Amino acid sequence: MTRALAISQRQARTLLRAAEAERGIVEVKVGETVFRLIPESLAQPAKPIDEEKDFRL
Repeated sequence: MTRALAISQRQARTLLRAAEAERGIVEVKVGETVFRLIPESLAQPAKPIDEEKDFRL
């Protein structure tokens, strides 16, 4: 990303702590942009991509 975020890192950390405490996800709308902050405890675990499947759009 080449420009600064509309919320500070400190604000993001505070919101993530609150989301963690409430077991929820926080969405912050700044102008037309929506920031979704998902605590690590609620994030989906990374899954390996199945190389054998053919993905076509």
